[in-house]
Amino acid sequence: MAIAGERKNVAARRDTENLMGGPPFPRAMAGLAPPEVDRALEARFPDALEYTRRLLRQPSVSATGEGIRECSELVRQMMADIGCKTRTWSKGGHPLVIGELDVGAPITLIVYEMYDVQPVGDLNAWQAPPFAAEIRDLPGVGKAIIARGSTNSKGALANHLFTWKTIRDVDEMPVNLIILAEGEEEISSANFIGYIRTHRRELKADAAIANDYSEDLRGVPTIYLGVKGCLYLTVWSRGNPQAGGPMDSEIHSSNAVWIGSPVWRLLQALNTLVDENQRPAIDGIWEDVVPPTKADSAMVKTLAKTFDPSAWLQEERTAKFKFELPKDQLLLKYLFEPTVNICGIYSGYIEHGGTKTVLPHEAYAKIDIRLVKAMTVEGTLRKLRDHLKKRGYDDLRIEVHGPYGPAKTDPESWIAKAAVEAVQANGKEPEVWPSSGGTMPAFAFDEYLKLPWVSTGLGHGSRAHAPNEYASIDGMRRFMAGEATLLYAAAKRAPKRRR
Repeated sequence: MAIAGERKNVAARRDTENLMGGPPFPRAMAGLAPPEVDRALEARFPDALEYTRRLLRQPSVSATGEGIRECSELVRQMMADIGCKTRTWSKGGHPLVIGELDVGAPITLIVYEMYDVQPVGDLNAWQAPPFAAEIRDLPGVGKAIIARGSTNSKGALANHLFTWKTIRDVDEMPVNLIILAEGEEEISSANFIGYIRTHRRELKADAAIANDYSEDLRGVPTIYLGVKGCLYLTVWSRGNPQAGGPMDSEIHSSNAVWIGSPVWRLLQALNTLVDENQRPAIDGIWEDVVPPTKADSAMVKTLAKTFDPSAWLQEERTAKFKFELPKDQLLLKYLFEPTVNICGIYSGYIEHGGTKTVLPHEAYAKIDIRLVKAMTVEGTLRKLRDHLKKRGYDDLRIEVHGPYGPAKTDPESWIAKAAVEAVQANGKEPEVWPSSGGTMPAFAFDEYLKLPWVSTGLGHGSRAHAPNEYASIDGMRRFMAGEATLLYAAAKRAPKRRR
């Protein structure tokens, strides 16, 4: 069995080498990552690719729990293999995997990772099985791994671990690491947030990173210095004595002439949450929105010089923006305005084909509200409830799913400057974004740990949360080189302090 397995591994590695092709491994600029690290990453890249595919083949769907326990153990073992002291932590839900690598360096980085993924959705929409991690040649991208989690974000997790193991094998690790890999990022990070909130003394560090593949289709990488918060809700409409409608089960649709529909009631309530341009219209919500600072606006003007709206639309497979605006105005909206979005609506008979004439007794919608600076979860939820009550919709039931607020980091912080230096050292000029339209629980670094943090990374991937999610293989090569460089840049730039 062992010999057969080894033969299979050798064959897989040979197949990977044949499929790879591509340009030589990117060279880090002299003075940051040592040349022996560069050479080792190049020589070992076929192994790194198989290492990454192994993790991607393990399902880890946090919404359903599929494969989560097995994946958490695989991640823990991968951390242990590079010399980390490992453990898992949870208060219910899915475990946070913790890896501590203390090499006695004067600088410590907290590294945010995630091993959970979104559900795969319609299997028929995938051109390769979502947990097979097959390598395909994609137009405009080149060879890429198609897999759920390839770009969001198990691909980067595996690349990180392999990069750090390689550094340890050929050089001294320049920094200490505290790796926090959560299994609930897609369902609101309850254990990650809970752990940081209750273990601040154990998380003494100099900065935090949350790096992933950030290059767009042009090959331009991004450095993010902020994220929006997210208030994720399920809003239920059910038949009840106050509002009417069937209360126990669906009934014949002929009754719609004289019995109210919980479905229409939900849709009418949702329609009040946005205006005709789909901008938030919840009473008072804009009172908490703080305009961008002069520094933010200056960064956006600089960003607009290189931002390519057509490339963005192409990557998102979308024909146009909602607004006909200059690039800087589009970016200001994207980065500094809140959103109210319907993720999905469910009710009644929804099967394809056939008919079933019913008046459903309940309906629900999944809603996310993206929060910008100065907006709070508590304040926004209160405004939403007051808005609905004022319009007679206070019978709607709202479930809140692990919300968290926005976060911002200082562009003059040493870790932000180290990130820029690391990208430039690998032959790229980054776009520095004052914030992101997306969300991650970075507020915990701000609020609980008082740490500067940054989110960046070379490499390209796309179609997160959608069918045919992919990560570029050549992009993984760049990502690993960039992450190695970042550790050495961090060791050089971090302010020295007595421990």
